Amino acid sequence: PETAAAMKKAQAFMDAGDLEAAERAFRDVTRLDPLDAVAFHMLALIAYSSGRMEDAGEMILEAITRNDDDPAMHANCGAIMNLLGRPEEAEASCRHVIERDPKHAEAHNNLAVSLEVQGRLDEARDAAERAIELNPEYLEAHTNLGNILLRGGDPGKAADCYRAAIGIHPETLMARANLGVALREAGDLEAAESECRKALDLNAEFAEAHNSLGNVLKEKEDWPGAKDSFQAAMVCRPGYLEAHLNLAAATFKDGDFDGALAHYRNILETHENMAEAHGAIGVVLLAMARLDEAEDHFRKAVALKPGFGDAQYNLATAQGKDLGEPEITAIRDALKDKRLSGVDRAKLHFALGEINDQRGNFKTAFADFEAGNELRKAMLARQGHSFDADGFDKRVDAIKAVYNAGLFEKFDGGGDLSDKPVFVVGVPRSGTTLVEQIIACHPQAVGKGETEALHHVCGEDDALARADENALAEKAGAYLSALTKGAEDAARVIDKWPFNYLYLGQVQLLFPNARVVYCRRDPLDTGISCFRQYFTSPQAWSSDLEHIGRFQRASERLMEHWKKASSLSILDLQYEDMIADQEGTSRRLIEFLGLDWDAACLDFHSSGRPVLTASNWQVRQPLYASAVGRAKGYEEYLGPLKKGLGV
Repeated sequence: PETAAAMKKAQAFMDAGDLEAAERAFRDVTRLDPLDAVAFHMLALIAYSSGRMEDAGEMILEAITRNDDDPAMHANCGAIMNLLGRPEEAEASCRHVIERDPKHAEAHNNLAVSLEVQGRLDEARDAAERAIELNPEYLEAHTNLGNILLRGGDPGKAADCYRAAIGIHPETLMARANLGVALREAGDLEAAESECRKALDLNAEFAEAHNSLGNVLKEKEDWPGAKDSFQAAMVCRPGYLEAHLNLAAATFKDGDFDGALAHYRNILETHENMAEAHGAIGVVLLAMARLDEAEDHFRKAVALKPGFGDAQYNLATAQGKDLGEPEITAIRDALKDKRLSGVDRAKLHFALGEINDQRGNFKTAFADFEAGNELRKAMLARQGHSFDADGFDKRVDAIKAVYNAGLFEKFDGGGDLSDKPVFVVGVPRSGTTLVEQIIACHPQAVGKGETEALHHVCGEDDALARADENALAEKAGAYLSALTKGAEDAARVIDKWPFNYLYLGQVQLLFPNARVVYCRRDPLDTGISCFRQYFTSPQAWSSDLEHIGRFQRASERLMEHWKKASSLSILDLQYEDMIADQEGTSRRLIEFLGLDWDAACLDFHSSGRPVLTASNWQVRQPLYASAVGRAKGYEEYLGPLKKGLGV
């Protein structure tokens, strides 16, 4: 009777909303009857509602040890264990509920969450789908299924799940913010931005929506807008770590390296063991040519998190041949972790490939490069970035048909006559970064790195062919203004986006006096180098040797067309010539640009100028001959590449 009276009193406080009094009363119950599971369960729920998750976890475990049969109690245990980051215990509780009540939708949903955290994505998807089957209106299950599919690299299907959640409850903020993420990853930036802004219209203080919008704007290279969004997220939720990391990354991309370092170091003040912050600092320092400091931070990152693919890959690129067996074993062990993301897993394979390549273990290296590329190819396919070699050939043929000698004659004498723009083009890994670095060391030249500004100005492949002279003048002015910003006094300004060779017809119309440097390298060396490189942008052609060969062959075909049909000044610059005669080839390059020779161009590796491309380690060193003939070690694997090249 005394226990019953105490329980009644506690419940009365609970019903009245006086949680502090209710908690004291339920604790009285546990003293009167230490085996009363209900009192411990209620204490767990009170602690949960008060945000005291550790207390909630302690109390719910006390409850389930006293009652093995109550599904609701064990279901709550699963939910609380998930929130505490204890997925194995959450899984056990959820499975316990399902054994007793197979139609318990909440248990299936919480099981999905616990399995996702453990990296068991197929099982997690099945559990979430079962929760939805049991309760088609289960909002959280639709959202969780979307999260699982998104993590698994299927943003299209993830978007469908988030739309289903929004259909159930149009004002669900998290589903809208996550839909923005899915659409961004699927490449539909306009729709992604729209969904983020809809979420903010519903609640302007929703931090996740600001963060999601910032990521969309970052993809659009709207750096000021992205930074504003990330800062807004941090105002809405002080200490929002993900938003702070994103703000630092956007600051770096905006060219403010010191500002980015300040952000990352500020993060380390409160999260000193955060591998991602150390890895990001390494990337910034690498771009700033502070190589030893960069390497130190990459080492700290992999020591804290051996499965951190980006840091392992950067470290392997810098010091692969000098890494010891313990470091290599750590990477192999990390690959066994089912919780690894697809990107981390692929980059770990690329890291192992790089290490063995530098050691001359080409068979082992190729196996890892192949494994990494297969993972990358599958991820890109799920994101809608598969390479269609026949389609690319048709695109090249269409460009040639539109931008022909007759069209150029029609616009002869038009366009902007500035000779400032220099376009360094070629298949990636053919020496474009090296060439830009050499030119940018000249006191009258400025390198702007890889900017896609020309592509954005030109629009679709045939758009400018239909433009009138006024439209061409407007587009030329807009591009030139963007290119020369901050370099107004330079005689030559370099746009080094390699794929600008696709737009040289438009360059002829916009800037007939522009100069083009076409970087060339042995196609087998170029091909295997592309296969060994994990490109940050979705270059789907680079994950398959035959596709790489087809891509190179089509690119060469288009460049031959420009040499015949256009009047552009185009210099063929062979990478092997630069290795054999650095000064002579460099002098020829500078002379082609109409500049007087300057010996600083020979000291390109010591310039200290920012470099953000995949060649940032290499161009910090003097030229080395070992890059010539790199494909020989992989001769037995080159059949598909040769087939693609037609040799």
